[in-house]
Amino acid sequence: MKTITITDSAEMEQIISECQICFVGFATPDGMPYVLPMNFAYHEGQIILHSAPFGTHQLMLEANNRVCITFCTEGKLVYQHQDVACSYRMDSKSVICKSTIRFEENLEQKEELLNIFMKKYSDKTFKYSLPALKNVKIWVADVHEMTAKAFGQPHFRK
Repeated sequence: MKTITITDSAEMEQIISECQICFVGFATPDGMPYVLPMNFAYHEGQIILHSAPFGTHQLMLEANNRVCITFCTEGKLVYQHQDVACSYRMDSKSVICKSTIRFEENLEQKEELLNIFMKKYSDKTFKYSLPALKNVKIWVADVHEMTAKAFGQPHFRK
């Protein structure tokens, strides 16, 4: 089994679309890593996230808005030989995005982004009250670099 680098942007976007959550990695002010699992939407090269308007993540992003966002498809255990431990791998694909976060404060834009977000998880149409729009933090991750890999691939795959 081997790991393959994926360079096709359409394949990367397909991997992202198959995922239900992503993992957002931050750096704390003292340099420690901090990772949050989050729901998301991907739209026109941007990752849309949402949260409460306060919390540890908010303080970290105010100090440093650079994040690493990771997506990983659900894996399936594969092996070359069932008696050889080192031949076991997970057949899965991942995408890593180096991004910067900006917050959308315009209420009309927030509503539009929330609708894009909700389309990932539901076919319903939603309406948002003014307090709901004011009390949600909408994150827009502008992706600066996207890389991807396929794991547990047969040796004959190009």
